[in-house]
Amino acid sequence: MSDAKLEKFGKFIERYRCQARMAQGQLGKLLDVRSSYITSLENGEIWPEDHIVDQLALVFGIPHEYLNAMLGQRPAPDGPRPNLI
Repeated sequence: MSDAKLEKFGKFIERYRCQARMAQGQLGKLLDVRSSYITSLENGEIWPEDHIVDQLALVFGIPHEYLNAMLGQRPAPDGPRPNLI
């Protein structure tokens, strides 16, 4: 079951992945997960583990604090926000 935070997070990741012209399988390889995991993540069906959030931040050049804040885990830091496309 998904919720609004997960759906928003998933669409955010999907937009960044598409902007990078990356297939789900390519992102999965970078994160060492199956493409079905990326599909579930982008569809807001699963909560990402902390290390996945950290890896997504590295891949897309987004502070991991912003991704955690999107999931409601930690407050977003002060400063410029990532482009929400």
